[in-house]
Amino acid sequence: MSENNRKARFYSLTPKGREQLVEKAGEWRRLARAMGLILDNSMGPSSEEA
Repeated sequence: MSENNRKARFYSLTPKGREQLVEKAGEWRRLARAMGLILDNSMGPSSEEA
């Protein structure tokens, strides 16, 4: 039972789900890195927009 008197459910990833998680996490890291580069460049001294 959980804290609110409900039957607790537990889930686990399948091997295929774990593969997809690794793939999507890699995609997220690449996107986050690209956005960081864009934001760093836009905040530099040559930026005229404030």
